[in-house]
Amino acid sequence: MPVECEEVEGVMDINRIEGKKREIAEAVRTLAGGGILTLTLGHVSWRDEETGNILILGHTHKKDKFLTDITEEDIILIDGDGGVISGNYDPPGEVFIHTEIYRARKDVCSVFHGHPDKCIAFSLANVPMFPVYYRATQFFPEVPVFDYAGQINTKEKGRECAELLGDNAALLLRGHGIITVGQTIQEAAVNAFSAEKNASLILEASCLGEIKPINSKDLHAHRPTSVWPYYVDKYDALLKRSIQK
Repeated sequence: MPVECEEVEGVMDINRIEGKKREIAEAVRTLAGGGILTLTLGHVSWRDEETGNILILGHTHKKDKFLTDITEEDIILIDGDGGVISGNYDPPGEVFIHTEIYRARKDVCSVFHGHPDKCIAFSLANVPMFPVYYRATQFFPEVPVFDYAGQINTKEKGRECAELLGDNAALLLRGHGIITVGQTIQEAAVNAFSAEKNASLILEASCLGEIKPINSKDLHAHRPTSVWPYYVDKYDALLKRSIQK
């Protein structure tokens, strides 16, 4: 039987849980609509700084649920080791990406993992993915690569991801996908969009000649979340359906 959140000692209040569940569901639908989350695979999570508990998309693809249809009912609450506290699903098979990054990065409150095509292409080539896009300066000097294509389904592999990620905003997984992180759900999601856009621009520019990265002196500390409403408005299919009604 699922445990009611208010019965669990140290769990954040129910209103806060439900609000963050809605934010994660919105992020999943938007990322799926924008082609960053592909097929029925990938996940977004949020860590509560007070309790260390984590909200994460459940293992929905076993039920063949489209990510564009995700709602707050598909988000589960787990502890810092991946154990289920409440929810209708098991955790995703790669839950250790999330638990181990949170363990290593106290500044991170949200983690995204998905399999966008352009990022996978960069994970396969010995070409650094450095920032060439002004909204990708958070990836300076370049995105590191984890030379492992399998599932991150053990604590050990999750710990390796966290170590390679270091203080960076993203990590490529060879032949597999990308991880992005942020202080908020929206920041981690926008970082995923920005990484794929940056990869696409490098691929396009490579047809024209030598690629020059953004000068480090031009980098500035803007946070990328200001464009999040644009992505939601453009790609959240559930939002579009509700407006049409």
